[in-house]
Amino acid sequence: MRKGPRNPFYLVLGVVGFLFTITAASSCLTVLRGVRRETAGAAKTSLEMLMDRHGTALMAGQIAVLAVATVGAVALDEYRGRNKKP
Repeated sequence: MRKGPRNPFYLVLGVVGFLFTITAASSCLTVLRGVRRETAGAAKTSLEMLMDRHGTALMAGQIAVLAVATVGAVALDEYRGRNKKP
């Protein structure tokens, strides 16, 4: 059985999904370090400053890309499925 061409949206979903996971974990880590007494007064790292300033925007942008790529992947699979010769 011959496989059809690969769906490029799956690559986008994999890469952005991985980046979203790292961003969300970094955001949670930043919040937890700010809440704990032992680390609340410590100097912030560059990652913490980045997440404080742009973490929400980064995650919102990644979710938007994931949503568009998901719709694109489903639509492309549906289109290819309909045009496939039996």
